[in-house]
Amino acid sequence: MKTAVVLTFILITTSPISCVRTEELPEIILNEVQNLEISAKIPHSLTQAVNDLLKIKNKKASDDAFCQTCNLVIGEIISYRKSGANKESMITFIRKLCHSFTDWGPVACQGYIDIEIDTVLYIIDNKKDLTSQRVCAISFQAKGCKDPQENKWSIDISRHKTSSHLTHRHNSASPLKILHLTDFHYDPSYKPGNNAKCDVPLCCEESNGPPAKPQDAAGYWGDYRVCDMPWHSVTDFMKYVTTYHRHFDFVYYTGDIISHKSWATSKDHNVQAIVDLFQLFKETFNATPVYPILGNHEPHPTDFYSPGTVTGPKISTQWVFDLVATEWGRWLPDSTKETIRRGGYYTVLIRPGFRIVALNSNVCFTSNLWLMYDDDDPYDQLKWLVDVLLQAEKNGEKVHILSHIPPGEILCLQQWSYQFRRIVNRFAPIISAHFNGHTHLDELRLFYDLNDANKIINVAFNAGSFTTYVGLNPNYRVYDLDQNNYSVLDYDHYTYNLTQANLNPAQSPEWYKLYSFKEAYGLRDTTYDSLEDLVKRMSQNHTLVQDYFRYQVRDSDVQTSKGCDESCLLQILCSITSVEATSSVQCQQLKKKSPK
Repeated sequence: MKTAVVLTFILITTSPISCVRTEELPEIILNEVQNLEISAKIPHSLTQAVNDLLKIKNKKASDDAFCQTCNLVIGEIISYRKSGANKESMITFIRKLCHSFTDWGPVACQGYIDIEIDTVLYIIDNKKDLTSQRVCAISFQAKGCKDPQENKWSIDISRHKTSSHLTHRHNSASPLKILHLTDFHYDPSYKPGNNAKCDVPLCCEESNGPPAKPQDAAGYWGDYRVCDMPWHSVTDFMKYVTTYHRHFDFVYYTGDIISHKSWATSKDHNVQAIVDLFQLFKETFNATPVYPILGNHEPHPTDFYSPGTVTGPKISTQWVFDLVATEWGRWLPDSTKETIRRGGYYTVLIRPGFRIVALNSNVCFTSNLWLMYDDDDPYDQLKWLVDVLLQAEKNGEKVHILSHIPPGEILCLQQWSYQFRRIVNRFAPIISAHFNGHTHLDELRLFYDLNDANKIINVAFNAGSFTTYVGLNPNYRVYDLDQNNYSVLDYDHYTYNLTQANLNPAQSPEWYKLYSFKEAYGLRDTTYDSLEDLVKRMSQNHTLVQDYFRYQVRDSDVQTSKGCDESCLLQILCSITSVEATSSVQCQQLKKKSPK
């Protein structure tokens, strides 16, 4: 997951500067950073960005010091631009900072700057009340940064509940079968045998050249290191999955097609990758319906979903909505195109009594710089969600919610996250399940009633990822659905061992069932009572949590060799019960305090 607020990360690793000439700024910053006793390194993984970005020696004051530094530096940057600094001056300054404070190298630094600078400057120039506090509070909410002028917007939710009894019943005892795919992140430039330990944030590509050591060569079917998936791995999987399983009632794809080479994306590149994958889906699944959603990597620049009022060709991401409105037309009715073009979301009635709601939750991702410009319910999506669920409630329908960013993601804007949780709390009786991606981890998330902290009211399933990025085995999942209430009765999780697969490049990988949900966790059924019992047993049985960790990473040789210590186990338990960004922040604090 690319550091999408790359420019902000770079600037935050500095301290305030007086009015000086542009060419003098990086040198002054270097001196100030030493004075602040800050050691900075921009990580390659967004999931590690907040924890690894700054390491301040005074641990007790680390978060406060981080936010103070952020506010001062960003304030200077905003003032510098507003005082008349032109685009070229800003690029020169930021390039020097990138070279000083990251290990990306000149190619990636320049690539990120070229891609993101127009958005950054537009926001500074056009957001008249933009403050450093706003920038820091959004970008680094996980560090506890606050904005005293935060807009506490709210979604109006009808208190009146209509009847939610089932109006459609099916006599078939056999469950429906759903194939859940997510996060393919295929790399058209992947070249087996090339360098998997390179000096840019994504390796194994043709441009990386041959490795210095044989052990650093990229594997044929993929690689555990900072690499995405070759196209031949994708096509081989597609042949396998339809041969082995024969039949699915429908397919969920929960986002992220584009590789992690985010400093070198372009509109044309992303369009081609999106078209190629959905064409392959059509050829593979034939008449089987596919219900896709967008990931944070689909737009260009990565993570950036611009407001509909922004029309500049260099900064508008309207093109991605227009593209998928057409591409998804292979499976979706024309009635979905209006909301897809508005904001990348839609709803469709699958059969009488059963509805899918597909969200573009990427708008809440704090790496989406457009949140600094306008964070108030982007694209009116949550307002629309309430209307859809109200109508579904009146019609006696059950609902599945598809969303790339999972509930509880620590980098989902807190206000959006809280409003979404309020909506789920209100309509929980008709929401049978949520299906997510993004984290690349096999995960379970449980919604607890806002009015009763001991009562589970909803469940979210994250199917992991096909990409191995980073240190993971590929996977997919097959759910059994109850034909009447559309709840998940059970699921099977499949994977293959990448080490073994790469030993036999001439043979297709040997997929196997890693586990079945009920059997692995000793569940009598998948009701909320059983899931609550599971949480209690996990809190008392570390062996069960260790199993959860092993399934999370799909028995990856790399990850299982590292193991999961007490802090890791606590984080797992915490994340299962966290469906709101604020509670995820609290989990991070618990993790820090846990015994090492």
